[in-house]
Amino acid sequence: MKIAIVAPSPVPFTMGGAENLVLGMQNAINDITSNQCELIKVPILENNFWDLIRSYSNFYNLDLSHFDMVISTKYPSWMVQHHNHVLYMIHTLRGLYDSYHFCNLPEKTPSYLCVGLVKRILDIIYKNDLSSESINAIFENLKLLKETKTEYNSETFSFPGPFIREIIQYFDRFALSGQRIQRYYTMSDTVRRRKDYFPINSEVKIVYPPSKISDFASEGYDYIFTASRLDGPKRLDLIIKAMEYVPHNIKLKIAGTGPEEKQLKKVAQKDGRIEFVGYVNENELISLYSHSLAVLFTPYDEDYGLITLEAMMSKKPVITTFDSGGPTELVQDGKNGFITNPTPQSIAEKINYYIEYPENARIMGNAGYSAVQNISWLNFIKLLLKEEENVLQEKRKVLVLSTYSCYPPRGGGQQRLYNIYSRLAKKYDVTICSIIESNKTFQTLSLDNGLKQICIPQSIEHAQCQWTEEKKLKRNLYDCCMIDFVEKSPQYTTEVRKMMNVSDIIIFSHPYLFPLAKYIGDHSKVIYEAHNVEFLLKSDYVNNKNWDNKLFSNEKECCDFSGLIFTTSAEDKKILLDIYNIASQKIVISPNGVNIQQIQYISSDEKIMQKRQCNLENIDTLLFVGSWHPPNLEALKFIIKNLLPKLDNTKLLLVGSIKDYYLSEFGKFPDTVLPFGVVDELEKYEIYKLADIAINPMFSGSGTNLKMLDYFSAGIPVVTTETGARGLLVENEMETIICAPDNMVQSIKRLIGDKQLQNKIRKNARALAESTYSWDVIVDNFENHLEEDLMQ
Repeated sequence: MKIAIVAPSPVPFTMGGAENLVLGMQNAINDITSNQCELIKVPILENNFWDLIRSYSNFYNLDLSHFDMVISTKYPSWMVQHHNHVLYMIHTLRGLYDSYHFCNLPEKTPSYLCVGLVKRILDIIYKNDLSSESINAIFENLKLLKETKTEYNSETFSFPGPFIREIIQYFDRFALSGQRIQRYYTMSDTVRRRKDYFPINSEVKIVYPPSKISDFASEGYDYIFTASRLDGPKRLDLIIKAMEYVPHNIKLKIAGTGPEEKQLKKVAQKDGRIEFVGYVNENELISLYSHSLAVLFTPYDEDYGLITLEAMMSKKPVITTFDSGGPTELVQDGKNGFITNPTPQSIAEKINYYIEYPENARIMGNAGYSAVQNISWLNFIKLLLKEEENVLQEKRKVLVLSTYSCYPPRGGGQQRLYNIYSRLAKKYDVTICSIIESNKTFQTLSLDNGLKQICIPQSIEHAQCQWTEEKKLKRNLYDCCMIDFVEKSPQYTTEVRKMMNVSDIIIFSHPYLFPLAKYIGDHSKVIYEAHNVEFLLKSDYVNNKNWDNKLFSNEKECCDFSGLIFTTSAEDKKILLDIYNIASQKIVISPNGVNIQQIQYISSDEKIMQKRQCNLENIDTLLFVGSWHPPNLEALKFIIKNLLPKLDNTKLLLVGSIKDYYLSEFGKFPDTVLPFGVVDELEKYEIYKLADIAINPMFSGSGTNLKMLDYFSAGIPVVTTETGARGLLVENEMETIICAPDNMVQSIKRLIGDKQLQNKIRKNARALAESTYSWDVIVDNFENHLEEDLMQ
């Protein structure tokens, strides 16, 4: 089924709650169901009487007959005409409905204004004939009225005002009548109960929307927090004034911007505990929630209040007020937060309670988390589309076992996990169950794309056994030690056994958790996803005969037991066949890939501008990206010792966790290195814009280097060793420069000085990324082999 979600696009454009909601709806329908969904947004102005009329007319005349179903969301999108029209109301133009009384204006157009075309329009409205003929007549008369508006009292066109209020409410009654809407939904009981929003006796169902953020956490209880647009209806002044009655030395952090910012800062200026943190990005917001003691949200008659849900997803109790609207539907007074009077003294009383009884804040936060677990995109779409036939397909369950989290994706292994399984989650019910380091936090994530991830810390006993082995060999053995000690983490193994019982496909991402295969039932298909030939990768690093035997035996048993093996290159396939004597038809090549939509081709002009802004325009810049991994550390040492001293006027841009491991061994970097460390994907892409050339002097390792594909997609020319280019379908001087380590300085100098060669390599590399190494292409092939395996 082809579905259109219809929504207004505000002018000037801003990304607010409504914009994030409709985008999340579209993504969820496309990712979770078998339908195709398009988001249709029409720019609207509502600065004056005539802007608003034109906006309603634009939606009324929008032809979406080529879709099977239309979902309208916010005024005036519901004016669209369609035979299968479903309403998910966010809200009407509230200034002409439930908050109109604040204007102290008459509800009906005064008689002295009811003349000529104005009277003719009102006569049609008062008949309450909700037909297309009447609507067409209204629009025609409004067109004539606009042409002759100078002949009428200017008060007629006041906005807000009684005449525009009567017109818009008539348009809404027409659009929302039972003759035109198949089903009615809204986001809260607060919206459902508002006067005149819905036709009398219509059945309106509530479907709470989830947040577009999924990876919430709870890591501390350090301060009071709120996040909101700094605007009058949000009543931030109540919270600020409440701090006057809080005697404790605790901070109040306020995230957000808005028209009341200057005034609110003036109110708060005498209290040094109050901190305005301004606009924050998604990661910063998650962190602010995560370390808060409690979250305050005290708006007036809020439609829904996503901050309430986000606080509860972060296991934080919420303080709200009796008249706040939507938040009171999620907050249960005394159980997962407090609902109190909208006065500073009452709010302060609840703040003081949490400060004085922090354990109760933790208990209530956990209760809130439990209360909102059903608010997910999967359930949202199920409820919204439940009356449509064949909307949701029963998905096979896939369990992926990993020794690290996939989200947010940063290192190469994380990128592969996330990009493969988030795409598979469109068709399968995919859960990645990861065991993580003992000092990390338990997490359950449900991402917007349908992928689920459970992260369970290893037990202290397990960690201590690992540390003992590491002290003996002076090596990081975190993943290797899973072979011997994973069952000393009962919380993880219990969860894995439970999920194995209901999974159709079980995938070992790396072989280290294969000892848990003994719990797999006969009904499940087992797959080994070999990122590398792990025995060879770790053998040289660990350098211990006992561990050599363990690594070899473990990977061989994993290969023998699995019905299908995915490997990243033809070279790795050949090695697996040779050393483990596996049947060739069992192994499928599934190369590493790149998100070509996210990592776009960087033009020369973009690079020049970025380097100029960072005072690097007259400096040659080299890029090296690496997570902690022995081959990456080996390469970095080579770059710093053998390359940089021989390159004049050159800086190395160093990205990734390899920075910390180098520092732990050598203490500091030379001045020729600009170390960025671990960054998110957006920051990494901005660093890519600074790079003239990427270098990849790898000497060991197996599989393929994901970073090479990033460079190709971004159009950064690469100088690499043969080992660095392993597994990739590239030719020297076509998509990259391949050279021996001893010739790398010469190759870098040559490439820097030859713009024509740079441009040729840039374009060829990007074309290869699009045709062969796009994750979409790779996962289509991955999925086809999964289906074939399931049918056997």
